[in-house]
Amino acid sequence: MTFYVEAYSKSDSAEKALRHVGDFETLEAAIAASKRTVDSALLREHAAGMAGADLFIKFQAYGEMPCIFRDEDKTLSGLGFNALVYARERATELCGQ
Repeated sequence: MTFYVEAYSKSDSAEKALRHVGDFETLEAAIAASKRTVDSALLREHAAGMAGADLFIKFQAYGEMPCIFRDEDKTLSGLGFNALVYARERATELCGQ
């Protein structure tokens, strides 16, 4: 089974709103790519002294939201990864709270 990751952003342009992150042979690899996508968005918005809650709010407004799909049935895979939960936890970690 192959898993593929798509990342959605709140962009003004439909062409830029959805980005193909990659195809992965395992769910673990797809989750790792999704985490890297979230981490990259958080690091772009992070500023010294920022509160974790504020960074998470910025992520929700400007960050890419990765979704994992399975190739066999073209459905969203809810197995093992929630981008919003991960982003909230990482925002807290990055801001040292």
